[in-house]
Amino acid sequence: MNANLNANLFVISLLIALVGPVIAITYLKPILYKVLRMLCDADGGAEFWIRCAYLLAVSGTLLLMLSFGEFSERSSLVDAVRRSLSLVMAGVFFTVAIISRNVWTQVRQWVAAQELAAHAQAARGTAPAKPAAVDAR
Repeated sequence: MNANLNANLFVISLLIALVGPVIAITYLKPILYKVLRMLCDADGGAEFWIRCAYLLAVSGTLLLMLSFGEFSERSSLVDAVRRSLSLVMAGVFFTVAIISRNVWTQVRQWVAAQELAAHAQAARGTAPAKPAAVDAR
């Protein structure tokens, strides 16, 4: 019976480690896709980075679970699940922090390049084209 309980704790913990990060990245995916499409000119660039985010989140969380999860005979189901959830939350937190930091760095560079281009255009004395709906009368 104890061997069954160990296997059950192990499987439950691994399921939590798989599902938690997938839910988190799925939640971020729509806005992350928009930001990455703005930053990545290449076809498939945004999709590539989103898939990398999934792999980073799931593999990092699984690594934490396999390294620090509690699956021993003396562990109760509640203790194992609590520890699993703590490890998954730590893995998701660090994954989102890494992704956010890297994306924000790129967004800052993109914004700076846009501002520099606007200042250069203003220095040359060329005004941006007016929208067609605006009448200059």
